[in-house]
Amino acid sequence: MSDVPSAAIDVAATAQTAAESSGAIWPYVVGGIALVIAAGYWGFKRMNRPTFLIKQIRRRNLKAMKKEGIESSEATADLDRLLTSIESYAVEKEMKGSDMLKLLTPLNDQNRMKSAKDMYLTMQHIAREIGDTRLAGEFKSKSSGVKSSSKLMAGLLKRAGI
Repeated sequence: MSDVPSAAIDVAATAQTAAESSGAIWPYVVGGIALVIAAGYWGFKRMNRPTFLIKQIRRRNLKAMKKEGIESSEATADLDRLLTSIESYAVEKEMKGSDMLKLLTPLNDQNRMKSAKDMYLTMQHIAREIGDTRLAGEFKSKSSGVKSSSKLMAGLLKRAGI
């Protein structure tokens, strides 16, 4: 007699039969790859919306402003109003997120923005470009009254990369 109990032989035979009868794994691999591709496409479409991108920009700006300690400033509120106006314009025109970001490129131009006055004038330009003349007028009046040496403007200019 052998030292191996007969129950262990029965379990080994059953396990080997189950492994042999499981079939091919390739349909599961192909299905998994197709699922990953579909999820990636859906995720890209969701992230390329103006509302999603504006939300991300606001989150990053708020984080940077909290770091500087100026999250409740007038300039932050003005930038938020500009972003709201751009968002409504992009949704109305059914723009993609990448097309909407082209409207914000003047704010990232370091050659254009040398002072706080330049920042407000750039925001005025963007507001005029999207057709919000009321907001553009407000930014024009604020650009003449802004002190470039204030802590608030220094934080905003630092956030803009100047």
